[in-house]
Amino acid sequence: MKKLNKKFLGLIATITTLMAALVANSACNWYLYQPEEPECLREN
Repeated sequence: MKKLNKKFLGLIATITTLMAALVANSACNWYLYQPEEPECLREN
């Protein structure tokens, strides 16, 4: 029972680590996307 529990927790830790890496990577990509500001919003 302990071996099964240890393997299950290891699997959960691996999956959550991969998900965290994917979320952090997509957040960086969204930060790098800088659309051009429309002319009507610019202060001249």
